[in-house]
Amino acid sequence: MVTVEESLCRIEIMKQGQEFIARAETQGGVKEYRNTVFEDMLRELFIDLQEEFGEF
Repeated sequence: MVTVEESLCRIEIMKQGQEFIARAETQGGVKEYRNTVFEDMLRELFIDLQEEFGEF
């Protein structure tokens, strides 16, 4: 059995003042997400990732 490993996405999450910031880098480019509510920022990030990688 041969296993091939490939990085699909790189995500950075940080906090700047009251705002949470996530940067997601995929083969499609870099997208930035900002929100004062952490869960809302994550929800938007994961919805976009699901749309991008949902075909796998």
